[in-house]
Amino acid sequence: MSRHSSRLILLDAAGTLIQPAEPVENVYARYFSQFGWITFPSDLRSSFRETFSSLADPDYAAHPDGDAAERAWWRQVVEKTARAVGIHATDPEFDACFHALFTHYAQPSAWSVYPEVPPLLAQLRADGWNLAVVSNFDRRLHRVLAGLRLADSFDLILTSADVSARKPSPFLLQKAIAAFPQAESICHVGDSPHADAGAARAAGVPCYLLDRPETNLQNLPEWLKITFG
Repeated sequence: MSRHSSRLILLDAAGTLIQPAEPVENVYARYFSQFGWITFPSDLRSSFRETFSSLADPDYAAHPDGDAAERAWWRQVVEKTARAVGIHATDPEFDACFHALFTHYAQPSAWSVYPEVPPLLAQLRADGWNLAVVSNFDRRLHRVLAGLRLADSFDLILTSADVSARKPSPFLLQKAIAAFPQAESICHVGDSPHADAGAARAAGVPCYLLDRPETNLQNLPEWLKITFG
């Protein structure tokens, strides 16, 4: 594929191309137990979801390296999730536990690919689309996508850690679009009404919004034909 193509699709990663291979609460409970804390996945599920949805964006101004800012953000997620079930970051084992959890999600085996993704990416490439990943993720994503045999399907993989900005800011999308100066037909594909649809709207490009399991990627080619002809 060539970056000189006039057509470009920007794809989100987690929730769009990949998902955790097992429920996050089960992973957290397993790692907490390894460090001596017995917890219930149901309690962790609620505390994780509340923390993940309410925590402010990474403090990029305090961390010149965007990846460090993302790692600090994830530490806050783990700290607040743990605190809700009686585990505190002051515990001498907490640093090691966080490192183990963070490393776990750097492994491709911690993730699974949605079944329609590989054939869809092959079809889009054959149809002449440039493909780029634009994800609110840290640089672990590069390793994950490579290990899942997806990386070679993309002309560009760009994370919020790479540009020190998260969707719904349009900056991540704009940086990706700038790498394809010939592109005229551009869209974003993602699963978050706030982050993905918001970023697409701010960047001035249409968005194909997923709502799994009701809406997945199988209908994307039809949507592309309707949207771009």
